Amino acid sequence: MLTPAVARAETQTVFAIPPGPLRQVATAFALQARVSIDASATQGCGPSRGFSGRGSSEAVLRALLRDTGCELRRIDARAYQIVPAPKPTAKPLAPVVQVREVEPPLAPLSELVVVATRRPTLADRLAYSVSVLDERAAAAQGVRDTNDLAAVMPVMTVTNLGPGRDKVILRGLSDGPLTGQTQSMVGIHLDDVRLTYNAPNPDLLMLDIAQVEVLRGPQGALYGAGSLGGVLQFTTHRPDPTAFDAWAAASVSSLRGGEPGGQVSGMINLPLLDGRAAMRLVAYADRQGGYIDDPGQGRDDVNRTRRLGVRAAFRAQLGGGWTGDMGFATQAIASDDTQYAMPADGSFARRNQVAEPHDNDFLEGHLGASGLIGTVKAKVTVAWVGHDIASRYDASAAPPVAGPAGAAIAFDDDNHVGATIIDASLSSDDRARIQWQVGAFLARTRQRRDGDLLAITSPNILLATEHRRDILEEAALFGEAIGDLGRGWSVTLGGRLFSIRSQASSKASSLGATTAFRDSQDYVGFAPKAVLSFQPTSKTLVYVQATEGYRAGGFNTALIPNQPFLTTGGEPQRAYDGDDLWSFEAGAKTSLMEGRLRLRGAVFLALWKAIQSDQLLPSGLAYTANLGDGRNIGLEGEATYVAGPLRLDASFLVNTPELETVNPAFPGRKDLGLAGVPKQAFALGASYERPLIGDWRLGTDARVSYVGRSRLSFDATTAPTMGDYVTARAAVRVQSERLSVGLAVDNLFDGHGDTFAYGNPFSLRLGRQTTPQRPRTVSLELKAHY
Repeated sequence: MLTPAVARAETQTVFAIPPGPLRQVATAFALQARVSIDASATQGCGPSRGFSGRGSSEAVLRALLRDTGCELRRIDARAYQIVPAPKPTAKPLAPVVQVREVEPPLAPLSELVVVATRRPTLADRLAYSVSVLDERAAAAQGVRDTNDLAAVMPVMTVTNLGPGRDKVILRGLSDGPLTGQTQSMVGIHLDDVRLTYNAPNPDLLMLDIAQVEVLRGPQGALYGAGSLGGVLQFTTHRPDPTAFDAWAAASVSSLRGGEPGGQVSGMINLPLLDGRAAMRLVAYADRQGGYIDDPGQGRDDVNRTRRLGVRAAFRAQLGGGWTGDMGFATQAIASDDTQYAMPADGSFARRNQVAEPHDNDFLEGHLGASGLIGTVKAKVTVAWVGHDIASRYDASAAPPVAGPAGAAIAFDDDNHVGATIIDASLSSDDRARIQWQVGAFLARTRQRRDGDLLAITSPNILLATEHRRDILEEAALFGEAIGDLGRGWSVTLGGRLFSIRSQASSKASSLGATTAFRDSQDYVGFAPKAVLSFQPTSKTLVYVQATEGYRAGGFNTALIPNQPFLTTGGEPQRAYDGDDLWSFEAGAKTSLMEGRLRLRGAVFLALWKAIQSDQLLPSGLAYTANLGDGRNIGLEGEATYVAGPLRLDASFLVNTPELETVNPAFPGRKDLGLAGVPKQAFALGASYERPLIGDWRLGTDARVSYVGRSRLSFDATTAPTMGDYVTARAAVRVQSERLSVGLAVDNLFDGHGDTFAYGNPFSLRLGRQTTPQRPRTVSLELKAHY
């Protein structure tokens, strides 16, 4: 075979590719032409005739695919996918029974297409640290929500106060466990919609999710504020206008030392308008049994949780190459109590005078369109996000304001966030030598937060109250360009020009005293990005990059009137500044052993200035401070080996998070490092599939992960050590084209490790609190596909 010295999609080069099975022929061509080809979906395609002659890479590929039953899909200038060609849409004369093929073995990581970078690209061609988990791998590994996701990705940490109350942390960049006024560290996106601003993770169940992408490091250039640590992207299955599809599933679970749980869920996909449109509907009801006891109140298993959700999507062909999308997602989480324990009362027990329920109600709706303007791709999405979070804490042990003698004291925190978002972008044709995209972003977020301190009597007595209102307005222009420098080199330059206006007003009253506050501040800036990459072969990529992330500042207000806010010295300050983070990274990806072994590694340096963090006053009430400057140096890596029915996975993170300089007004210590960040973590996994009888298959999966030690907070007085625990999972599944039955054991060794969460802020200084791992859980699931 002839090997060209330089091969680009636009050049005419002589190729000689012998005929044979399509996957082998495509692999041979990829090696010659130095392009990336995803040929994972060629199982149902016929053999190729081969090719001998002159042509561009794309022309040769189309010739190779002639009469094979497959077609070519271009990902970018030097990457392609081979997919089955669509079947003719003519209606059959007689009823046809559809036969669903048994799903093939799990796909290697780098054969997946990443969309979190706003341009669909094969994972092994991205000069970024990105991890991808597709639907089949997630099901095999028991990943149902973000807490499960963190168990298989050690670069990811999730706080563990309870469903709907947690924060996501990536790559050792944490501002602490509290979810107060600071903006989220990680941008969470569902398809094209940003879900969070300064509210906790809505913790949507991962049902009918096509794949999850974890993009690490600051993503300010493309995603703006709130992506300081990275982006968590959920991509759903879009409505399919070509065929009816449906499934239903039910599961039951048994919890060691606690209550049983279970889940029912279902999906239906309906083609409409003679194949020009479709609707997809997903619904679920989930119940998690409790396992924390409160002997003081005579209650067992107090932390049970119920979760109800519905997601609907509609897609239609609008004509002229344009597609329209609309849909919504809603979920309601109700927890009867929190899930922390006091070791003095037992590993899974505590004594409170007041139950601590929590509700998290989430609603998202969107309307969008995408298509071509000439050869330019265009996309626009308008979305609305509503998030209602209500929590109660037992403040009896140390109330900020004294109540009647002997009365229990409760603090109610009601937080409503509503955001309207417009996101529009244009991007170049995939054949362009310089790939580019530009866009505009507008968002207006309104937050209403009410805090009430109550004496639980008959009737209740209001001791103190605050009504706070915030408005945040964001506008940004963003863009990036990827230039092919030749001989495998490429450069990416981009950035985001942004303007943010933050307004806050508050009215607080207690014991006859009242205070009011109103102020605003503006931020204007530019967040750049630069990436240089080199692809010496079609199987190897090395890169270096520099990116910046940012968050705007804000204001502290008080539940208790006349509480001092200082302008010099001491904390809290009335206003806190924005923070920014620069990340410098060098990484490499490679494929060995004819694609069976995939390796990825990166070394990074993060420099974090004026760290924002939600902290606690001695009263237990929260405020926000700029702690000082920090940095993190780390090494991370992933490996995937696939040999027929066997798949092995390994990943690790080693880092040294440090607080370099401390704000003199804040009682922090350098030696405590960054809160909530383990210095090391790793995960190992193995999956195996084999045929049984007829179309039945057997699948097994085993996972083990380790989370190193970390500190709860930056405050030297409330910085207990936690972490240093192992969690494991084992599962077995038998499935056919219609049915599947799965048995899984989570927390296989029944570990009681102290996970990252703060428990109750009002009693944190009075005794050690722990948030133990969920005890060993055995679950059985039955799923029917129609």
